[in-house]
Amino acid sequence: MAKKRPRQLYFKMIYTYAAIVLCIVAALVSYFLSDSRSRLLESNREAMDRICGQTVKYIEEVRRAADYIHKDLFRSPTELRDLLEYFRLTPEKYQEYSLGRYMSSDELIYKGIFYFMNKAFEAYPQLEKIEMISYETSKMTECYPQKIVHPDKNGKPRLREVQNNVYCVPGSLVYLKEIRNPDTMKPAGCILFTFEAQEKFKEIQSANPYAEMVVTFAKDSVIYQDTQTEDYTRLLRQKQYFSCSESIGEYQTHIFMDEKRARQMQPMRVLLVIGTGALAGAAGFLTIRRYAKRLNRRVVLILEAMDKVTTGDFKVRLNIWKKEDELDMIADNFNLMCEKLELYIEKSYLEEIERKNAQMQALQSQINPHFLYNTLEAIRMKAICNGDREVGRMLYSMVVLFRSQLKEADVITLGQELDYCKQYLELFEYRYQGTFRSYVDCPSRLLSLPVIKFVLQPVLENYFIHGIERDRQDNQVSIWAEQKRDTLYLYVRDNGTGMDEEKIAQLNAQLWKNEKTSENKDNIGIYNVNRRIKAVCGEGYGISLEAADPKGLLVILSIRIEGEEWHEKGNVS
Repeated sequence: MAKKRPRQLYFKMIYTYAAIVLCIVAALVSYFLSDSRSRLLESNREAMDRICGQTVKYIEEVRRAADYIHKDLFRSPTELRDLLEYFRLTPEKYQEYSLGRYMSSDELIYKGIFYFMNKAFEAYPQLEKIEMISYETSKMTECYPQKIVHPDKNGKPRLREVQNNVYCVPGSLVYLKEIRNPDTMKPAGCILFTFEAQEKFKEIQSANPYAEMVVTFAKDSVIYQDTQTEDYTRLLRQKQYFSCSESIGEYQTHIFMDEKRARQMQPMRVLLVIGTGALAGAAGFLTIRRYAKRLNRRVVLILEAMDKVTTGDFKVRLNIWKKEDELDMIADNFNLMCEKLELYIEKSYLEEIERKNAQMQALQSQINPHFLYNTLEAIRMKAICNGDREVGRMLYSMVVLFRSQLKEADVITLGQELDYCKQYLELFEYRYQGTFRSYVDCPSRLLSLPVIKFVLQPVLENYFIHGIERDRQDNQVSIWAEQKRDTLYLYVRDNGTGMDEEKIAQLNAQLWKNEKTSENKDNIGIYNVNRRIKAVCGEGYGISLEAADPKGLLVILSIRIEGEEWHEKGNVS
C-alpha cells in the first residue's frame, strides 16, 4: 500500500489543482469579458452624452448668431430704415429712394440692407440664406453668399408657412426674426435666417458609430435624421435603447443607442482575452504538474526511509531540500529521531531515576526554610535564657519575617505589611543605635486594605544598602499612607545620599515602561516590586521616585484598591 500512496497523492494534486486553476481562469476570463463590456457600454454612453452636448452647443451658437444679427440691425439706424422702405415701396420706388439717399450722402458705398446682409454672410460662414418678407406687399427677397440676391418673389406661400410654424427646412436651422417700425412699433415684415446643419450634425455623430441622432423642429418636423433610425418615437419607448434628449427653443435633439450593440466587443478582442486565459491556464497546469512531481518524489524518499527504520536501520538519513516547508521539517525531525532513538531507549531508565531525585530535592527545599526558622527560634530562646534580651528581640524580628514568608498568603492587609516593616526596621535600629530612627504613620481606616506582601521591605533594603550615611547621627526613614479615590499611596522618605535629577528621571522612565536592563543591578528590589504591582494592578500603577527636601529620596508606591477578586489576582506574584 505504501508504494501506491505517492501516485494517489500525485494524481489527487494534479486533478484538484488543475480544477482550481481552470475555475480561476474561467472566472477571470468571465470577469474580464463582463468588465470590458461594461466599460465599453459606459464609454459609449459617455460618447452619446458628448454628442448630445455638442449638438445642443451648435444649435445654441446658431441661435445666438441669429439673435446678434437681428440686434445688430436695430443698432444700425441707416440699414434698418432702408429695410423698412424696402418692405413698403415697390421695386421702382425703392430704387429711386436708395439712389436719392446715395446721391445726398458723402459715402462712396451705399450702406443699405443688402450691404448689411453681405456683412452678415462674411461674419458667419455657416449662414446659408436670408429671406426678407414684407407684410404689406407680400414680396420676398432671398439673399445668398457672394452677393447673390433673388428679389421680388411671391412671399405669400412662405408667409403661410411662417404663420403655421412650418417654416423649417430639412438639413438646416431656420430662425424667424420679426421687423417692427421703431416709430410705431407695428410689424413691417420678417427675416428668416437659414444656417447649415446637415454636415455639422454628421460630423458630430461620426464620433461614435453606435449613436443615432434625430433633430426635430416644433416636436414633429424632422430636420435631420441619420439613415439607421426609422421611427425615432418608437425608439423613445423601447427599454433596450438609451436616449438623451435636449430642447433648445423650438428645436429638439434626440440621441439613441442600442444597449446590445453598445456592449458588443470586437471579435478579435474577445479571442485575445480567451486566448490569454487559455495560456494562463496551461502555464498554471504545467507549473502544478512540475510541483506535484517534485513533491511526490520527496514523499517517496520519506516513505522509503521510514520503511528502513521499521527494519531496525537507524542510520538512514534524509536530505534537507532547504525549501523551509513542512516536508523539510518532517525530514529534519526524522533525522533527529533516528539520531536520538537509541540514546532515548538507553537513557530512559536513568531519566526516571533523575526525575525521582528532583522530586526529593524539591521536598528537601521545602524543609530547609522550616529548619532555619526552627533553628532561629531555638537560638532566640537560648539568648533569653542567658539574659541577652536585645539579641533575643533581634532574633524575634528575624523569626517573624521568616514566618511571614512561609505562612502568610501573597496578599495581606496593609496593617500586616507595616508590621513586617516595623520588625525589619527594628533590626537596623539595633545595628545603628543612636544614629538611625524610623517613623510609621497610617490612618486606622486604611489598615484593612489588601496589598501585595513585601512591597515595602525591598524599598527599605535599597535604602540601607545605598542611601544610609553611617557617619551621621540623624539618619531617618519615614513611612506613611493615604488614599485618593480608588488608589492607595504608600510613601517612603529618607534623608540619605539620594540621587541627582537626571538619574531620577532615567529611573522613572524605566519604571514607567516596566523595562529592566543590565544597568539596573543596584535597584533590582525596586524594579521587582514595580513589576509585581503592574502585573496585579495594571500599567497605570507602580513605583515613582522624587528628590526629598532638603536631602534624600522619596519613593511613592501607587496600588489599586479592589474587592475580593483582587486577592485572587495577587496570588500570581
